[in-house]
Amino acid sequence: MTETAILVLLYNNQPNESKTLNSLLSSVVHYLNAKLVIWNNGPKSFKKTEVALYRNLGYEVFFEETLHNESLAVIYNRFLSCYDAKRYIFLDDDSNLTAPYILASCKSEVTCISLPIISFKNQVVYPKIQKKPYYFGINITGKSKVISIGSGLVIGRDFAVFMKKNYGNVFDERFYFYGVDTTFFLRIFYSKLTSRINIIPGFIHSLSRLEKESKELKKFRRIERSYEQALILRYYRKKPVATFLLIKHLLSVIKRFFFKQENRISIFSLYKAFFTGKHYRIK
Repeated sequence: MTETAILVLLYNNQPNESKTLNSLLSSVVHYLNAKLVIWNNGPKSFKKTEVALYRNLGYEVFFEETLHNESLAVIYNRFLSCYDAKRYIFLDDDSNLTAPYILASCKSEVTCISLPIISFKNQVVYPKIQKKPYYFGINITGKSKVISIGSGLVIGRDFAVFMKKNYGNVFDERFYFYGVDTTFFLRIFYSKLTSRINIIPGFIHSLSRLEKESKELKKFRRIERSYEQALILRYYRKKPVATFLLIKHLLSVIKRFFFKQENRISIFSLYKAFFTGKHYRIK
């Protein structure tokens, strides 16, 4: 059986422009007995001309393509279902992978998940334990709420099987972009699997939400954030709590409006998502 299956998800990027793929090629250490799945999520096709570069390093290379910008949850679940391996690694296209990360991730146990320490501008931002960025020596217990991002996540085969038995799939396909990572970790918490989380050396990762954004991108993020929060309230919170938080969001939006402060959510999108129970991009 293949030891490791690696997903590198590209969007609006050529393989030779991907920091992740370039760092894989330039690394002094490499994954052994590994499948490398380069997934183009649109919007344009790219030429598969560099396969030899990866094969020369021992990778079995596969290309997937969904030009319509498919849901992250759907892509992640399809990757888990279609490529048999002992462990699965999920990567975006703009991560600077390090040798310590590669060495640690390829040893991740099949019954566990491993989370890399993600840094941005010389500060640790993920994973977060009880809403605070990870620091060396922190104690993660079964009651700890842990959250991180998808890039760098390592899921063991047996862990994935257990999650699928519990929920029907590993990642919640009612979410499209935002919320896919968050609900994955909520499932871990509710399944009492926090003790199976390992923290491993990580890498620097570009976090666009912490950088300057255009008005169009801000609008997109506001709508996505609204759908994320609403669907989490509907599917992962008890009804009284969800009702209370919906009212709280409404009052917060009204307050910010009167004080001429920027709103991070759209109240219309929030309520629409909650009552319809589906993401606007899911037919």
